[in-house]
Amino acid sequence: MRRGFMSTRNPMIRSMGSRGNEAVASSDPATYSGIIFKSALLIWLMLVPGAIMYYLVTTQAATLTNAWVIVPVIVGPIVGLIAVIVAHRSPAKAKVAAPIYAIAQGFSLGVISGMYTIMFGDAIVPTAILATVGVFFAMLFLYRSDAVRITDGFRRFMFTVLLGLIFANLLFFIVSFFTTAFAFSGLYLAITVIGVIAASLFLMIDFDTISKMVEAQAPSAYEWTLSLSLLVTLVWLYIELLRLLAIIASRRN
Repeated sequence: MRRGFMSTRNPMIRSMGSRGNEAVASSDPATYSGIIFKSALLIWLMLVPGAIMYYLVTTQAATLTNAWVIVPVIVGPIVGLIAVIVAHRSPAKAKVAAPIYAIAQGFSLGVISGMYTIMFGDAIVPTAILATVGVFFAMLFLYRSDAVRITDGFRRFMFTVLLGLIFANLLFFIVSFFTTAFAFSGLYLAITVIGVIAASLFLMIDFDTISKMVEAQAPSAYEWTLSLSLLVTLVWLYIELLRLLAIIASRRN
Protein backbone atom coordinates (compact mmCIF):
# COMPACT_ATOMS: atom_id res chain seq x y z
CA MET A 1 0.00 0.00 0.00
CA ARG A 2 1.29 3.42 -0.90
CA ARG A 3 2.28 5.51 2.09
CA GLY A 4 1.01 9.05 2.07
CA PHE A 5 3.57 11.79 1.62
CA MET A 6 2.54 13.29 4.96
CA SER A 7 2.47 10.01 6.89
CA THR A 8 6.07 10.25 8.09
CA ARG A 9 6.93 11.93 11.39
CA ASN A 10 10.11 13.42 9.96
CA PRO A 11 9.75 17.21 10.52
CA MET A 12 11.64 18.16 7.37
CA ILE A 13 9.46 16.00 5.18
CA ARG A 14 6.29 17.27 6.85
CA SER A 15 7.33 20.87 6.24
CA MET A 16 7.99 20.10 2.59
CA GLY A 17 4.68 18.31 2.23
CA SER A 18 2.77 21.23 3.70
CA ARG A 19 3.29 23.18 0.47
CA GLY A 20 0.21 21.69 -1.12
CA ASN A 21 -1.87 18.63 -1.88
CA GLU A 22 -0.38 18.37 -5.34
CA ALA A 23 2.76 16.99 -3.69
CA VAL A 24 0.75 14.16 -2.11
CA ALA A 25 -0.96 13.23 -5.38
CA SER A 26 2.28 13.04 -7.40
CA SER A 27 2.46 10.11 -9.80
CA ASP A 28 6.18 10.72 -10.38
CA PRO A 29 7.84 9.92 -7.03
CA ALA A 30 11.46 10.44 -6.07
CA THR A 31 13.75 7.42 -6.42
CA TYR A 32 17.16 6.43 -5.09
CA SER A 33 18.52 6.18 -8.63
CA GLY A 34 17.31 9.68 -9.42
CA ILE A 35 18.94 11.09 -6.29
CA ILE A 36 22.19 9.25 -6.99
CA PHE A 37 22.28 10.55 -10.57
CA LYS A 38 21.58 14.14 -9.54
CA SER A 39 24.12 13.96 -6.71
CA ALA A 40 26.78 12.70 -9.13
CA LEU A 41 25.89 15.48 -11.58
CA LEU A 42 26.19 18.15 -8.89
CA ILE A 43 29.55 16.79 -7.76
CA TRP A 44 30.79 16.86 -11.36
CA LEU A 45 29.56 20.45 -11.77
CA MET A 46 31.49 21.35 -8.63
CA LEU A 47 34.68 19.48 -9.55
CA VAL A 48 35.15 21.09 -12.97
CA PRO A 49 35.44 24.76 -11.85
CA GLY A 50 37.15 23.54 -8.68
CA ALA A 51 39.88 21.81 -10.67
CA ILE A 52 40.34 24.86 -12.90
CA MET A 53 40.73 27.25 -9.97
CA TYR A 54 42.96 24.80 -8.11
CA TYR A 55 45.26 24.59 -11.13
CA LEU A 56 45.40 28.36 -11.57
CA VAL A 57 46.06 29.04 -7.88
CA THR A 58 48.81 26.42 -7.50
CA THR A 59 50.57 27.12 -10.80
CA GLN A 60 50.47 30.90 -10.35
CA ALA A 61 51.44 30.69 -6.66
CA ALA A 62 48.56 33.07 -6.01
CA THR A 63 47.88 34.87 -2.74
CA LEU A 64 44.77 36.38 -1.18
CA THR A 65 45.94 39.78 -2.44
CA ASN A 66 44.94 38.77 -5.96
CA ALA A 67 41.39 39.89 -6.79
CA TRP A 68 40.69 36.83 -8.96
CA VAL A 69 41.53 34.70 -5.92
CA ILE A 70 39.65 36.48 -3.16
CA VAL A 71 36.45 37.14 -5.17
CA PRO A 72 35.46 33.44 -5.55
CA VAL A 73 36.15 32.85 -1.86
CA ILE A 74 33.76 35.64 -0.88
CA VAL A 75 31.15 35.42 -3.64
CA GLY A 76 30.99 31.62 -3.83
CA PRO A 77 29.58 31.00 -0.33
CA ILE A 78 27.14 33.91 -0.65
CA VAL A 79 25.76 32.64 -3.96
CA GLY A 80 25.72 29.13 -2.53
CA LEU A 81 23.74 30.21 0.54
CA ILE A 82 21.16 32.00 -1.60
CA ALA A 83 20.86 28.93 -3.84
CA VAL A 84 20.28 26.64 -0.84
CA ILE A 85 17.60 28.94 0.57
CA VAL A 86 15.83 29.12 -2.80
CA ALA A 87 16.00 25.34 -3.29
CA HIS A 88 14.49 24.57 0.11
CA ARG A 89 11.81 27.21 -0.14
CA SER A 90 10.77 26.15 -3.63
CA PRO A 91 11.70 22.58 -4.67
CA ALA A 92 10.50 23.40 -8.20
CA LYS A 93 13.39 25.87 -8.48
CA ALA A 94 15.93 23.45 -6.99
CA LYS A 95 16.83 22.05 -10.42
CA VAL A 96 18.31 25.48 -11.19
CA ALA A 97 19.46 26.47 -7.70
CA ALA A 98 21.32 23.21 -7.02
CA PRO A 99 23.63 23.45 -10.08
CA ILE A 100 24.27 27.12 -9.28
CA TYR A 101 25.33 26.11 -5.77
CA ALA A 102 27.61 23.38 -7.11
CA ILE A 103 29.34 25.67 -9.60
CA ALA A 104 29.72 28.55 -7.13
CA GLN A 105 31.14 26.27 -4.46
CA GLY A 106 33.42 24.69 -7.04
CA PHE A 107 35.14 28.02 -7.74
CA SER A 108 35.40 28.76 -4.02
CA LEU A 109 36.68 25.31 -3.01
CA GLY A 110 39.18 25.32 -5.86
CA VAL A 111 40.77 28.49 -4.51
CA ILE A 112 40.66 27.29 -0.89
CA SER A 113 42.15 23.92 -1.81
CA GLY A 114 44.88 25.62 -3.84
CA MET A 115 45.79 27.90 -0.94
CA TYR A 116 45.96 24.95 1.45
CA THR A 117 48.22 23.14 -1.02
CA ILE A 118 50.59 26.11 -1.22
CA MET A 119 50.74 26.40 2.57
CA PHE A 120 50.75 22.74 3.63
CA GLY A 121 51.96 20.68 0.69
CA ASP A 122 50.62 18.70 -2.24
CA ALA A 123 49.30 15.80 -0.13
CA ILE A 124 46.74 17.70 1.93
CA VAL A 125 43.98 18.02 -0.70
CA PRO A 126 44.10 14.39 -1.97
CA THR A 127 44.15 13.22 1.65
CA ALA A 128 41.11 15.38 2.50
CA ILE A 129 39.24 14.10 -0.58
CA LEU A 130 40.00 10.45 0.24
CA ALA A 131 39.03 11.04 3.87
CA THR A 132 35.74 12.63 2.78
CA VAL A 133 34.93 9.66 0.55
CA GLY A 134 35.92 7.25 3.31
CA VAL A 135 33.74 8.96 5.90
CA PHE A 136 30.83 9.05 3.45
CA PHE A 137 30.86 5.30 2.92
CA ALA A 138 31.55 4.60 6.60
CA MET A 139 28.50 6.65 7.61
CA LEU A 140 26.41 4.99 4.89
CA PHE A 141 27.43 1.57 6.24
CA LEU A 142 26.59 2.57 9.80
CA TYR A 143 23.21 3.92 8.72
CA ARG A 144 22.34 0.86 6.65
CA SER A 145 23.36 -1.43 9.52
CA ASP A 146 21.10 0.49 11.95
CA ALA A 147 24.06 1.11 14.25
CA VAL A 148 22.71 4.61 14.89
CA ARG A 149 19.02 5.49 15.04
CA ILE A 150 18.08 8.86 13.59
CA THR A 151 15.35 10.05 15.93
CA ASP A 152 13.74 13.50 16.18
CA GLY A 153 15.71 14.02 19.40
CA PHE A 154 18.96 13.18 17.62
CA ARG A 155 18.13 15.68 14.90
CA ARG A 156 17.39 18.42 17.41
CA PHE A 157 20.63 17.69 19.26
CA MET A 158 22.69 17.82 16.06
CA PHE A 159 21.14 21.11 14.97
CA THR A 160 22.01 22.51 18.41
CA VAL A 161 25.61 21.35 17.88
CA LEU A 162 25.58 22.99 14.45
CA LEU A 163 24.48 26.31 15.91
CA GLY A 164 27.22 26.06 18.52
CA LEU A 165 29.84 25.40 15.84
CA ILE A 166 28.62 28.35 13.78
CA PHE A 167 28.88 30.62 16.82
CA ALA A 168 32.34 29.30 17.77
CA ASN A 169 33.75 29.70 14.26
CA LEU A 170 32.26 33.17 13.95
CA LEU A 171 33.93 34.09 17.24
CA PHE A 172 37.28 32.71 16.04
CA PHE A 173 36.90 34.67 12.81
CA ILE A 174 36.31 37.94 14.69
CA VAL A 175 39.15 37.31 17.14
CA SER A 176 41.55 36.56 14.26
CA PHE A 177 41.36 40.23 13.23
CA PHE A 178 42.97 41.23 16.54
CA THR A 179 45.28 38.33 17.43
CA THR A 180 46.66 35.11 16.01
CA ALA A 181 47.04 33.53 19.44
CA PHE A 182 44.23 31.05 18.82
CA ALA A 183 45.45 29.99 15.37
CA PHE A 184 45.98 26.20 15.42
CA SER A 185 45.57 26.22 19.23
CA GLY A 186 44.25 23.30 21.25
CA LEU A 187 40.82 24.93 21.41
CA TYR A 188 40.78 25.45 17.66
CA LEU A 189 41.76 21.81 17.19
CA ALA A 190 38.94 20.66 19.49
CA ILE A 191 36.35 22.72 17.62
CA THR A 192 37.60 21.37 14.29
CA VAL A 193 37.40 17.77 15.52
CA ILE A 194 33.85 18.39 16.74
CA GLY A 195 33.10 19.88 13.30
CA VAL A 196 34.36 16.74 11.55
CA ILE A 197 32.26 14.53 13.83
CA ALA A 198 29.18 16.72 13.42
CA ALA A 199 29.48 16.81 9.61
CA SER A 200 29.89 13.02 9.59
CA LEU A 201 26.75 12.52 11.67
CA PHE A 202 24.83 14.96 9.50
CA LEU A 203 25.52 12.62 6.59
CA MET A 204 23.42 10.01 8.37
CA ILE A 205 20.67 12.57 8.85
CA ASP A 206 20.81 13.19 5.09
CA PHE A 207 20.62 9.44 4.43
CA ASP A 208 17.64 9.12 6.75
CA THR A 209 15.84 12.07 5.15
CA ILE A 210 16.43 10.62 1.68
CA SER A 211 15.17 7.21 2.81
CA LYS A 212 12.01 8.65 4.34
CA MET A 213 11.29 10.87 1.35
CA VAL A 214 11.60 7.96 -1.06
CA GLU A 215 9.50 5.68 1.15
CA ALA A 216 6.85 8.40 1.42
CA GLN A 217 6.88 8.71 -2.39
CA ALA A 218 7.64 12.40 -2.40
CA PRO A 219 7.53 14.10 -5.83
CA SER A 220 10.60 13.65 -8.02
CA ALA A 221 11.22 17.42 -7.87
CA TYR A 222 12.58 16.84 -4.36
CA GLU A 223 15.44 14.77 -5.78
CA TRP A 224 17.29 18.02 -6.50
CA THR A 225 16.69 19.32 -2.97
CA LEU A 226 17.84 16.07 -1.37
CA SER A 227 20.92 15.87 -3.61
CA LEU A 228 21.75 19.48 -2.77
CA SER A 229 21.44 18.83 0.97
CA LEU A 230 23.82 15.89 0.66
CA LEU A 231 26.32 17.98 -1.32
CA VAL A 232 26.20 20.78 1.27
CA THR A 233 27.12 18.29 4.00
CA LEU A 234 29.94 16.81 1.91
CA VAL A 235 31.38 20.27 1.27
CA TRP A 236 31.21 21.04 4.98
CA LEU A 237 32.93 17.73 5.84
CA TYR A 238 35.67 18.33 3.25
CA ILE A 239 36.44 21.81 4.61
CA GLU A 240 36.54 20.53 8.20
CA LEU A 241 38.91 17.74 7.19
CA LEU A 242 41.13 20.25 5.37
CA ARG A 243 41.29 22.35 8.53
CA LEU A 244 42.07 19.31 10.66
CA LEU A 245 44.86 18.14 8.35
CA ALA A 246 46.28 21.68 8.28
CA ILE A 247 46.38 21.79 12.09
CA ILE A 248 48.10 18.40 12.22
CA ALA A 249 50.65 19.51 9.60
CA SER A 250 51.36 22.78 11.44
CA ARG A 251 51.98 20.92 14.69
CA ARG A 252 54.50 18.62 13.02
CA ASN A 253 56.56 21.55 11.73
